[in-house]
Formats: sequence, structure tokens, C-alpha cells
Amino acid sequence: MNRDLALLLTSVLAAFLAGSGNLSAQKRRDKWKIDPYTDNKPALMAAAGYRNYGPFEFGAMAADRVSSEDIAATLEYVDIIWMETAHFRIGVQLPQWSVPTEAATKKKLRAELTELKKVLPKVNPKTRRLDPWLRAHLIAFRMEKLYAETMALFGVDDASFPQDPAKVMIGPKESYMGYGPYLGMRDKFLLLVVEKASTYQQYLKKYVGRDSKWPQRWHFTDVSSLLFACPTESDDFPLKHDTALHCTLAFNVSQNLLDGFRYYAYDLPVWIKEGFGHWNSRRVDGRWASFDQNEGSVADMKRLSKWRPYAKNTLSKVKKYAPFPTVAGWRDFGSITFNDHVMIFSRVDFLMSQGPKKWQAFLRTVKGRVDDQWRPDQRDLVGATREGLKRAYGLSFLNFDERWKAWVKDTYPSK
Repeated sequence: MNRDLALLLTSVLAAFLAGSGNLSAQKRRDKWKIDPYTDNKPALMAAAGYRNYGPFEFGAMAADRVSSEDIAATLEYVDIIWMETAHFRIGVQLPQWSVPTEAATKKKLRAELTELKKVLPKVNPKTRRLDPWLRAHLIAFRMEKLYAETMALFGVDDASFPQDPAKVMIGPKESYMGYGPYLGMRDKFLLLVVEKASTYQQYLKKYVGRDSKWPQRWHFTDVSSLLFACPTESDDFPLKHDTALHCTLAFNVSQNLLDGFRYYAYDLPVWIKEGFGHWNSRRVDGRWASFDQNEGSVADMKRLSKWRPYAKNTLSKVKKYAPFPTVAGWRDFGSITFNDHVMIFSRVDFLMSQGPKKWQAFLRTVKGRVDDQWRPDQRDLVGATREGLKRAYGLSFLNFDERWKAWVKDTYPSK
């Protein structure tokens, strides 16, 4: 072998080894993308209810669609797990979390993981640590469960809504169910949960056009999709605890589902949305309440876990809170005190206690209102609320509080 040929072979071998090393290093870096519970196998993913792990569309910037790959490239310094389920597209970037010894949290997680194990056999319900993938699976599981519970509460199923947005036909306005298959929305609901506030704010500024440290619900109007996004590391709204995060998701995503029902064309009265969010959050746990607020007006937040006894004692001690005729007219969150938050939760709790049929009749009176040409009709929502309460519950603005107070005194514990 001559010297030049030997040098050439040596160079080729060195390049091959270097390339192999780079490929090996890349595989190690990308190992986090492999789900340890399904091994990214299509059959196992489908059995667990996943359509794919990305890439997929995730919102828009004006008329331009945004993909999970676009967001991942922008936030390249974090590892975002992407999941698409039947009704959601989800991005989760959370660290491992150690399950505390506290009994209530352990019991809750063990029950959820036992359910999750039915579709993901590798899940250990007794695990002491929630790894990043397991946290993502839990979030997806909880959101689909919330979606199913919401459909049952609203008296609908997937077949109730237009399956092809391009084939929606105008008909009697009573038959109006929106413009798409996702409770009436054209596209799936979106959820992004990340650890750091800085990561969250970078996403929010670029893809939503807002500069805020607060969790955000957002309507991508061009693609007809509703987003909730939040970080978990914050001094103002600490969500590191798994149940605290679950409560926040229940509060905000339930409001998105309510907004999306029969298409999101206008905002419902504040007390209905906020009360519905509180009601769903407190079904998870009462220790971590969420509060909506206006820009520049921080909500009146108190860390009080037992709202039902507080509501009952507030009635008996004649503490200050707004009467229902005032509540029914609220259009923003600026004037809502902590006592008002408790009382609008309690009023929605009262309505829900009367059974889903009455709630459904009420909801269809105020939500998804259209005129004879199926144009959104948000005229006189206070009047629609009055009509809905009378038709569904036999209540008026004047006797609502009287009936509600009697129910609270008979139903709620004193402590």
C-alpha cells in the first residue's frame, strides 16, 4: 500500500469514527424523546389514547399556522414532551417530582395511576417519583377525563357536533352546535405547561403576543382553537405541587371547554365562567384556588381551603358580598372580592346540585346564542341569564339568593 492511499484510508476511518461518535452522542441526547411507557410504539400509543407525539399544529401567528416543531426550536434549551389525544394537543416540560408522604396526595395519585395503568401497563401506581413522561401522561389523562365529564354535564357527545367544519349548514337556530367537532370549535384544545417562568414568557411573547407572568387562556381565532398555558415555578402562583397544578388546569381548561361549547363567539357573564372554574377546581382539591383578574388589577386572593363552611358562616355573620342582581351584571373581574369568589362558586354549586338536565337547559339559553342567520348573538346576556334561570330552575333575580341561602344553610357544614 503506498503512502498516499494509507493516508486516505486513515482519514476516511477517522471521519467514520467521528461520525459514529456524533450519531451516538445525538442518540443519547434524544433519549428523552422515547416514552418509557409506550416505547413510542404506535399500537401501544393508540391503546393509551394518543394520536401521536408530534409534530402537529399548535396555534397560529396571524394567518400562519404554528407547529410544535416551531415552538421546540424557539425553546430549544428545554425538552418539551408533545402529545396529541382525541381532543387535546399538549406540550409538557416538567421536572421529576417526588410523591410526598402526605396521605391525601398519595391516595389521590395512587387512584389516578391505577386508572392510568389500565392503558399504560408499565405504570407503577405505588411509585414514589413522577418522572417527566409520567407527569405528561397524568396531565393528558386528567384533561381527557375532564373533557368527558364536561360532555356528560352538558348532555352531549362527540357526535353532537359538526364533524366537518366545511360542511356546516345553516338551519333552525335551536340546532346550532358550533362549527367543528371539538365541543363546537374547529380545532382541538391546546395546553402548554412548562417549568420556568422565563420559558413561559418567551413562548407567550413570540406566539401569543403578550408579556405577562400570569397563566393565560387564549383564543387563536384564525384556527378556532383555545389555549391554556402556564409555568409552574412562580412566587405569585406556585404550582410545583402536582395537585396544585391539577387544580389550576381544572379551573382554566374547564373555562376553555365552557367557552368552546357551541363555538366561542362571545364571553359569558363573569359569574358563570368564574363559578364554573371554581366548581371544577374544587372537585379536585380545595387547597389551591385560582382567580381570574384584569390587566393591572390583582385579584383578591386568600389561601383558604374550606369554602363551603366559609360561605355558610358568611351568610350567618352578614359579611359583605354582592347580591345576585349585581353579580348577574358583572362584565369583568375588577370588582370581585374574595367573598364574591366564594359566593359565585357556591351559587354555581347550588345550580349543579339541581341535576344536569336543569344546568343543560340553562346553559343552552346563554351559550351559543345565534340569530336566524346563525350569526353570534350576544345582545342582552343579562336578559338571557334571567330567561335561562326562570326556564330551567324557576328562579328570578330577586328570589335566587333566597333559595340559594336556604340550600347553603341546609347543605353546607359549619366547619
